[in-house]
Amino acid sequence: CLRLPEIELVAKREGRVEMFFAGDAMAGRRYSEPVWGERQLVDPADPYPDLMRLLEPIRLYLEGSDIASVNLETVLADSDPGDSPPKSVVFYAPTALARALADSGFDYVSLGNNHSYDYLDAGLDTTIAAIEEAGLAWSGAGYDEAGALRPAAMEAGGTGFAMLGYVGWRGNVEPNQVAEDGKGGAALGTEANIRASVSDARANGLLPVVQLHGSREYSDRPTDINLARMHAAVDEGAKIIASHHPHVTQGIEVKDGAIIAYSLGNFLFDQYFMLTQASWALKVWVDDGEPVRAEVIPLRILDYRPVPAMGAARQFVLDRVQRLSAENGTVFTSNGGHLSVMLEAGERADAVDPDTRQLVYWGDFENVRFGDALDRTLKVDGGTIEYRFDPAAGTAMVMQPDSANASMTLQPSTFFRSITRPEASFSGMIRSTVPLQVEVLVQHRPSGKGRLAALEEEPFVPVGLLDISRSENWQPISGEFAVPRREDGEPAPFRLALRFASDAGLQPVMIDDFVVGTRAR
Repeated sequence: CLRLPEIELVAKREGRVEMFFAGDAMAGRRYSEPVWGERQLVDPADPYPDLMRLLEPIRLYLEGSDIASVNLETVLADSDPGDSPPKSVVFYAPTALARALADSGFDYVSLGNNHSYDYLDAGLDTTIAAIEEAGLAWSGAGYDEAGALRPAAMEAGGTGFAMLGYVGWRGNVEPNQVAEDGKGGAALGTEANIRASVSDARANGLLPVVQLHGSREYSDRPTDINLARMHAAVDEGAKIIASHHPHVTQGIEVKDGAIIAYSLGNFLFDQYFMLTQASWALKVWVDDGEPVRAEVIPLRILDYRPVPAMGAARQFVLDRVQRLSAENGTVFTSNGGHLSVMLEAGERADAVDPDTRQLVYWGDFENVRFGDALDRTLKVDGGTIEYRFDPAAGTAMVMQPDSANASMTLQPSTFFRSITRPEASFSGMIRSTVPLQVEVLVQHRPSGKGRLAALEEEPFVPVGLLDISRSENWQPISGEFAVPRREDGEPAPFRLALRFASDAGLQPVMIDDFVVGTRAR
């Protein structure tokens, strides 16, 4: 039997505007120049077909939208524009990305971020030219302060919208990343600037929609200064605030009838950290200048592209946004696999320890492939990974050893980010036709050592040993281990690895319902 959850549809009617908001998008760097022997996703010689393929899984979400928005966190150029400021990371992506975004259903891009001025005015030239040729509206950057703060005026359903984008800080290099008198850059989102431009939009009869790029990366909550700025936008009449930059999702607040999304997380981005791959997009419906409905659409950033989140990945995304939003008194109702935001706030819940969480959140393996997209967060040394689907049990991971006389090691592709709790755990189900010795290993990244160097050079330290009997049936597997510490006692980024060997000759090993977290599940 196929059982469908209850789904409530939103009527299309005259004057109703459907809006879609996505987080950070770039499509440069590892898309065209992969690392660690991975496959190239975007051919620099002909990028448009590849970019359309990467966006294909999300197009159905965009088709019904009157205004679809994304944070374009990159310069658009077909070769390195040169003359970048002395930043640690600068981005550029093919100019075809603008056309791919437009052809996939996007209408507007925000340039109010810390990468739109990575190549100074030369990068701004090629970016704006590509955006305008593709027919996209844009705001959030310019060649001087007044131009950067100018909104993009858009109309839908008889309502005029002022699309405003801002970055939350100047940057610590020179030239800095923000627009000033006589200098280009992103619009600086001070509280004064936000209040003034939102108020001006209201005075001109437009509904202000604010995108603020700020707060700390990989954080669970906005900073106090950015929260104050979002609240200031609401005070001046903004009804939708969609923020980004942390690369992970945060909560939602409903304030005076306005919808505030603290962080939408990633959308089209090449990050390995597992939490950056659990994301969501926001849909908002507006009637006569007022939001009447909002929904959270759970996404998995799989193989560097957005796909619908399914299985445990979907549940993780939904649980996270509900938990963090409850601190603001925001409550939801389920709508199919989405969450509908109740527009009247309830009681605020106490904040919970953000490190009581899963580090591997999709270990049911139901969301490890979508079309030609395949999960790249786990790998096996001494073997290969396959995924086997069973109609009754779903999908499981199958590890095929290169040799029966050797071992194979399952490990994440990169470190988990630091967690403050002293112990972590893993659990799952395992099936093997031969007895197994499973060695539990942990590797950490020392202070001051680069991530790639630490991955290649730091040893795995044994922390446990498990004996698994031969069985045609699934068996539980679990263990706990101390979270590694750096020399100063602070928690370190780490990797958990499981090394499989067998005196009887190693055979394929199946794993399912695999969880790594700060408490056993």
